[in-house]
Amino acid sequence: MIRKMVRRELLRLVRPQHGGEVWKHNPTLIDFSCNLNPFGPPEETLKIIQQNLDYITNYPDDHCTHLKSTLSDYLDVPLGNIIVGCGSTELIKAFAEAFVRPNDHIIVCSPTYDEYAFYCQFMGGVVDRVPLREDKEFCLETDSLFELVNGGARAVFLCNPNNPTSRFENKNKILEVVEECESRNILVFIDEAFIDFLREGKSSSCVSEVQNHDNLFVSRSLTKIFSIPGIRVGYGVGGEEIVKYMDKARLSWNVGTLEQALACGLVGACHSYLERTVRFVETEKRRIYEKLSRIMGYQPVRPDANFIFVKIKELGVSSTDFKNIMLTYGFLIRDCSSFGEAFSNYIRIAIKKSEQNASLLEKLKAVSEEILSSGRKEFEAPERSISKC
Repeated sequence: MIRKMVRRELLRLVRPQHGGEVWKHNPTLIDFSCNLNPFGPPEETLKIIQQNLDYITNYPDDHCTHLKSTLSDYLDVPLGNIIVGCGSTELIKAFAEAFVRPNDHIIVCSPTYDEYAFYCQFMGGVVDRVPLREDKEFCLETDSLFELVNGGARAVFLCNPNNPTSRFENKNKILEVVEECESRNILVFIDEAFIDFLREGKSSSCVSEVQNHDNLFVSRSLTKIFSIPGIRVGYGVGGEEIVKYMDKARLSWNVGTLEQALACGLVGACHSYLERTVRFVETEKRRIYEKLSRIMGYQPVRPDANFIFVKIKELGVSSTDFKNIMLTYGFLIRDCSSFGEAFSNYIRIAIKKSEQNASLLEKLKAVSEEILSSGRKEFEAPERSISKC
């Protein structure tokens, strides 16, 4: 009986998969599946939370007034262009609820973050995909994108740097898309969740362009750069009309008291922490990429962000099986088969602390040698019990 009452869009949907499932396996695993700052939260984090514990007996400010003011000063953007969400993923949902109608066409890349397609399909939208090709190093081909744009669409979603490929498109290319879409009354949603890990992140961000393009919305995450995934807070910057209607679609009291206080305390106040992070990621991603490129069986894609997309087809095992093999050795990696059948031989690994990265590289080398020497079909990982929390 209940099934007959459910919206048909929901019946067809499967929830997107994500990394960070340490809770599902063993809390002692080294988690390379989640793309967080390897240094952990800034040292100010605990102090800010403790200072604001007394306020959890009150409802949070529904309009995030102080946080918006802090963001406005930090970004040099008017208050009316800013919205705050329970993580940047809530803003994807609010955007879809505000603007996507049944049978509207939505353009996304493939592979990319699955939540764009999920929430647009939830609203009845039709998702068209622009393939990111291996022979083009997974860079965006605007000609392919514009072919779909020319056919008409409600919105284009771009993740920059892209998850899971870790490729970053320069600002001029992104603005070319924004301007072409603007001429056709198409909205553009840019997800910059990982841009703070890039040396050129601030100068290459599209946040500064929202007042020049009414069709542009840019989302940002505080979860990744400050390594606080358990504190759900993100923000977006867009044209005033876009923000106004998204604000109507969001949940009431969507950002908790502690989340608002912590975000206010961290944004714009952790310069040395952020600089150290960028320097470390810049060096370490290059080192891991070069070392991994020299190990038989792995074909890493040159990374721009704080994670690396790796093809493992030469090993002759699926990414799902490979993930399970690595679990037996105490490492959790991201199986990328959830991004589509074409990526069932790809994994994603995050940049972590140097000693953890070294341990992973050592085990990846050992596993590759074992698989290739024993034969792909015959290889079985040693049995090892993995307790659940």
